[in-house]
Amino acid sequence: MAEMRPYNAINANIVVDGRTIQGFQENDMFSYTFSEEKVRVAVDAQGQVGTATNNNHLGEITINLSGTSIDHKFLLDIANSNRRVSIQITSEIEKISGTKAWITKVPDGAFGKEVPKRTYKFKVADLRVEGV
Repeated sequence: MAEMRPYNAINANIVVDGRTIQGFQENDMFSYTFSEEKVRVAVDAQGQVGTATNNNHLGEITINLSGTSIDHKFLLDIANSNRRVSIQITSEIEKISGTKAWITKVPDGAFGKEVPKRTYKFKVADLRVEGV
Protein backbone atom coordinates (compact mmCIF):
# COMPACT_ATOMS: atom_id res chain seq x y z
CA MET A 1 0.00 0.00 0.00
CA ALA A 2 1.41 3.39 -1.00
CA GLU A 3 1.83 6.04 1.65
CA MET A 4 0.47 9.55 1.28
CA ARG A 5 3.05 12.26 0.74
CA PRO A 6 3.50 14.75 3.57
CA TYR A 7 2.45 18.38 3.18
CA ASN A 8 4.27 21.27 4.85
CA ALA A 9 3.03 24.86 4.32
CA ILE A 10 6.61 26.14 4.65
CA ASN A 11 7.31 24.55 1.23
CA ALA A 12 4.43 26.36 -0.51
CA ASN A 13 5.63 29.40 -2.45
CA ILE A 14 3.91 32.14 -4.40
CA VAL A 15 5.80 34.37 -6.82
CA VAL A 16 4.17 37.47 -8.34
CA ASP A 17 6.04 39.27 -11.11
CA GLY A 18 9.31 37.61 -10.04
CA ARG A 19 8.96 38.40 -6.32
CA THR A 20 8.34 35.76 -3.63
CA ILE A 21 5.40 36.89 -1.50
CA GLN A 22 5.68 36.71 2.31
CA GLY A 23 3.62 37.57 5.38
CA PHE A 24 0.30 35.76 5.17
CA GLN A 25 -2.86 35.76 7.27
CA GLU A 26 -3.50 32.78 9.52
CA ASN A 27 -5.20 29.77 7.89
CA ASP A 28 -5.17 29.78 4.05
CA MET A 29 -2.23 31.64 2.50
CA PHE A 30 -3.68 31.49 -0.99
CA SER A 31 -6.31 29.69 -3.03
CA TYR A 32 -7.31 29.28 -6.66
CA THR A 33 -10.40 28.46 -8.67
CA PHE A 34 -11.38 28.21 -12.32
CA SER A 35 -14.25 30.39 -13.55
CA GLU A 36 -15.92 27.63 -15.57
CA GLU A 37 -16.06 23.85 -15.85
CA LYS A 38 -13.49 22.14 -18.11
CA VAL A 39 -16.14 19.95 -19.76
CA ARG A 40 -19.71 20.92 -20.55
CA VAL A 41 -22.28 18.12 -20.53
CA ALA A 42 -25.73 18.20 -22.13
CA VAL A 43 -28.36 15.47 -21.98
CA ASP A 44 -31.25 15.44 -24.45
CA ALA A 45 -34.84 14.39 -23.71
CA GLN A 46 -34.04 10.75 -24.64
CA GLY A 47 -31.03 10.55 -22.34
CA GLN A 48 -28.31 10.91 -24.95
CA VAL A 49 -25.24 12.62 -23.55
CA GLY A 50 -23.13 15.12 -25.45
CA THR A 51 -19.95 16.74 -24.18
CA ALA A 52 -17.93 19.74 -25.22
CA THR A 53 -14.45 20.68 -24.09
CA ASN A 54 -14.38 24.16 -22.63
CA ASN A 55 -11.08 25.84 -23.49
CA ASN A 56 -11.62 28.77 -21.12
CA HIS A 57 -8.62 29.01 -18.75
CA LEU A 58 -9.88 32.08 -16.89
CA GLY A 59 -9.55 31.69 -13.15
CA GLU A 60 -8.88 33.49 -9.91
CA ILE A 61 -6.03 33.32 -7.43
CA THR A 62 -6.57 34.80 -3.99
CA ILE A 63 -3.65 35.81 -1.77
CA ASN A 64 -4.45 36.37 1.91
CA LEU A 65 -1.83 38.74 3.31
CA SER A 66 -1.37 40.17 6.73
CA GLY A 67 -1.73 43.96 6.59
CA THR A 68 1.72 44.11 8.20
CA SER A 69 3.32 42.03 5.41
CA ILE A 70 6.37 43.50 3.70
CA ASP A 71 4.66 42.63 0.39
CA HIS A 72 1.41 44.54 1.07
CA LYS A 73 2.87 47.70 -0.54
CA PHE A 74 4.22 45.68 -3.49
CA LEU A 75 0.79 44.18 -4.28
CA LEU A 76 -1.00 47.46 -3.59
CA ASP A 77 1.26 49.19 -6.13
CA ILE A 78 0.37 46.51 -8.72
CA ALA A 79 -3.34 46.97 -7.97
CA ASN A 80 -3.17 50.75 -8.25
CA SER A 81 -1.27 50.64 -11.54
CA ASN A 82 -3.55 48.02 -13.18
CA ARG A 83 -0.36 46.25 -14.24
CA ARG A 84 -0.45 42.77 -15.81
CA VAL A 85 1.83 40.33 -13.99
CA SER A 86 2.81 36.68 -13.97
CA ILE A 87 1.99 34.49 -11.00
CA GLN A 88 3.27 31.08 -9.95
CA ILE A 89 2.46 28.92 -6.94
CA THR A 90 4.51 25.84 -6.15
CA SER A 91 4.01 23.27 -3.43
CA GLU A 92 4.92 19.66 -2.82
CA ILE A 93 1.78 18.58 -4.68
CA GLU A 94 0.92 21.17 -7.35
CA LYS A 95 2.18 23.95 -9.57
CA ILE A 96 -0.35 26.70 -10.37
CA SER A 97 0.61 29.40 -12.85
CA GLY A 98 -0.47 32.12 -15.22
CA THR A 99 1.35 34.71 -17.31
CA LYS A 100 -1.58 37.14 -17.65
CA ALA A 101 -2.89 38.17 -14.22
CA TRP A 102 -4.42 41.38 -12.87
CA ILE A 103 -5.50 42.42 -9.39
CA THR A 104 -9.17 43.20 -9.89
CA LYS A 105 -9.59 45.69 -7.03
CA VAL A 106 -7.75 47.19 -4.11
CA PRO A 107 -8.41 44.97 -1.07
CA ASP A 108 -10.96 45.92 1.55
CA GLY A 109 -9.51 47.07 4.85
CA ALA A 110 -10.35 47.31 8.51
CA PHE A 111 -8.39 48.19 11.63
CA GLY A 112 -9.10 46.98 15.15
CA LYS A 113 -7.56 44.87 17.90
CA GLU A 114 -6.43 42.12 15.49
CA VAL A 115 -3.61 42.27 12.95
CA PRO A 116 -5.17 43.80 9.80
CA LYS A 117 -5.87 41.45 6.90
CA ARG A 118 -5.59 42.24 3.19
CA THR A 119 -6.98 39.91 0.52
CA TYR A 120 -5.77 40.31 -3.06
CA LYS A 121 -7.76 38.70 -5.86
CA PHE A 122 -6.09 38.14 -9.22
CA LYS A 123 -8.00 37.38 -12.42
CA VAL A 124 -5.77 35.03 -14.40
CA ALA A 125 -6.48 34.69 -18.13
CA ASP A 126 -4.35 31.58 -18.62
CA LEU A 127 -4.58 29.66 -15.34
CA ARG A 128 -2.86 26.26 -15.38
CA VAL A 129 -2.71 23.59 -12.67
CA GLU A 130 -0.25 20.69 -12.80
CA GLY A 131 0.52 17.91 -10.36
CA VAL A 132 4.12 17.42 -9.27
